[in-house]
Amino acid sequence: MFRKSKQTISPLPKPPTEAQMVEDLQLFHETRPAFKHISSENIPALIEESTTDEWWKVYEASLEDHEQFRDKMDTVQELKQALQEAQSELQAACKAIQAQIDHDLDRLRATMKD
Repeated sequence: MFRKSKQTISPLPKPPTEAQMVEDLQLFHETRPAFKHISSENIPALIEESTTDEWWKVYEASLEDHEQFRDKMDTVQELKQALQEAQSELQAACKAIQAQIDHDLDRLRATMKD
């Protein structure tokens, strides 16, 4: 019923040996100069001509920027909290002063009536 067909696909090539891989690695040389410092100004230049090392440098620079952003956000939240506490203290002091003024006015009115 079913006939065996001839193999139409060629066999897969053999993987390179370790010696061949080492030889290939020795032929590879980096020709572009690496950036000494990564900053937000030179990130676009790094993205245009990206190698793996440069990509990691950009990635680490973005992580550093993100960490600085989070630190600034934490500082902003702390300052906001301090501002709200100072505002509530001022409102409490204002209410106390207004209560003292009302009390003094009541005493003055009582004294004027007598």
